[in-house]
Amino acid sequence: MASKGFLKKELYVAIHAQTARFRVVKYAILLPLFGAVYWWKGGKVLAWTLGVSLVFAIAMHFFFRWKTKGWEQSWGPYKSLFKE
Repeated sequence: MASKGFLKKELYVAIHAQTARFRVVKYAILLPLFGAVYWWKGGKVLAWTLGVSLVFAIAMHFFFRWKTKGWEQSWGPYKSLFKE
């Protein structure tokens, strides 16, 4: 049962932690950037860049999860979605 609550909380944070505007701006920056990398250096460098970006994103996720004590406390740019 604990894992069900854990997954439910993670899914809730994944859906609600970023505003729609932030997501639009984020992808408006990332997609042309990745397109430029592909155009400039090709598919192998793009794959490497996407891999590094994925590792960085996962590291940031766990860093924020640690600093917010499992999304329960506000910290830095993250404002808790749950009662403090």
